[in-house]
Amino acid sequence: MLSIEKRVVVAMAIVMVPRLALAQLRVSVGAGAGIAGSTDGSLSEGRSAPVVMAQVSTSSAVGLGIEADAWLRSGSNVSVATGDLQLRIPSTSLFIKLGGGFGRGDPDGKGTVDGTAGHIGAAYDVNVSGSRFAMTLFANGFVVYTASRSLQMVDGGLAITRR
Repeated sequence: MLSIEKRVVVAMAIVMVPRLALAQLRVSVGAGAGIAGSTDGSLSEGRSAPVVMAQVSTSSAVGLGIEADAWLRSGSNVSVATGDLQLRIPSTSLFIKLGGGFGRGDPDGKGTVDGTAGHIGAAYDVNVSGSRFAMTLFANGFVVYTASRSLQMVDGGLAITRR
C-alpha cells in the first residue's frame, strides 16, 4: 500500500502531466481555399474548393506533429494526413513544414485514388497580445502518389492556434 505522501505525488502527476504536455503543444484549426487536380493534367486545370485544416505539433524550434487537410467539393473530395517535421525560423513567427503520410481523393471525377503523400508547407503566427493564441496564416502543397495516377493539392487559409 502506498503512503499518503506517495499517493499525493501520484495524484499530482496525474493532474499535472496532461497540463504540461498540453502546454508544450501547438494546436491549430483553420479554413481556407485550395486547388486540387490529378497528375493527368496540370494543377492549373484543377478545381477549387473550400479547405479545412487541423494540426497538432510540439512548440519547440524543431517540432514534430501531425496535420490533416480536407478539400471539400460537391461530388468529389481530397483528404491528406501527414506526420510533419516543423522548423521554426529563429527570431520570427515563420514555420516551415515537411512531411509524409497518406492521401485519398477524387479531385477530377475520374475515380478515387489513395496512396503515399508528400507535404511541404509554411505557417506564420500573428500573435494576439497577452494571450496564448495566435492567428496563423498557412499554405500547403501535397502530392499523393499512386501507380495509376497521382493527385496534387495546394491550399491556404487562416487558423486559430493555441500555443
